[in-house]
Amino acid sequence: MPENSSDKYNSKTVSWKRVLLNTFLFLLACFIGGIIYLFILSRDLPSIAELQRFNPEQVSKIMSADGKVLKELYIHKRDVVNISQIPQHLRHGLLSMEDRSFFEHSGISLQSLVRAVIVNILTLSRRQGASTITQQLARNMYNTIGFQKTYKRKLKELITSINIEQTYTKTQIMELYLNSVHFGHGTYGVQAASNHYFGKDVSELQLDESAILIGLLPAPARYSPIRHPERTIIRRNLVLRVM
Repeated sequence: MPENSSDKYNSKTVSWKRVLLNTFLFLLACFIGGIIYLFILSRDLPSIAELQRFNPEQVSKIMSADGKVLKELYIHKRDVVNISQIPQHLRHGLLSMEDRSFFEHSGISLQSLVRAVIVNILTLSRRQGASTITQQLARNMYNTIGFQKTYKRKLKELITSINIEQTYTKTQIMELYLNSVHFGHGTYGVQAASNHYFGKDVSELQLDESAILIGLLPAPARYSPIRHPERTIIRRNLVLRVM
């Protein structure tokens, strides 16, 4: 006996319901699996309490009776300074080159992230980065995140960045970043870098000197003023144009 139109309609309805149900169950399983994976991933990441206790290593100085520095002891050469001591043009250069939307995002720039994903898919590589200043700080602060170009490391970085934004103000984040970032030749932080490259306090830096330091950030060894002065000048000019 031929199947009537009502039976065909009911059969199609049941079929679509099964498809929708299976799709929902699949997405739910993916969501739950993702939550479990993020939980496992975050177990070795710093807690909020650890973020609040962060204190960059500094240089220990042995002084003579007349106040002269006899010897410096350090793992990383770093002198911590307050954000108020860092020139405005250096801070502006940092934002111009590294994170224009720093004061708008909450640790992650979705626009940069989407752009990086598209570029990396099209080029079949991980060529395009999308790290905000907060994400870079997360890598600098904690060894458990690492610097490997893997998606696992990126997820750790994103989680820690969100926690950092919930723990510190934007001004504090910028201060922590500028006191912990690597500038090459064993120097960490703008004060140590200013002393190393220009022999002066960071508060005394001129515009072109600030541009040189900001230009070092992506690759301190490649743009070193000591080893590659010609590259330094090109990079400095780029920073000045962008500013």
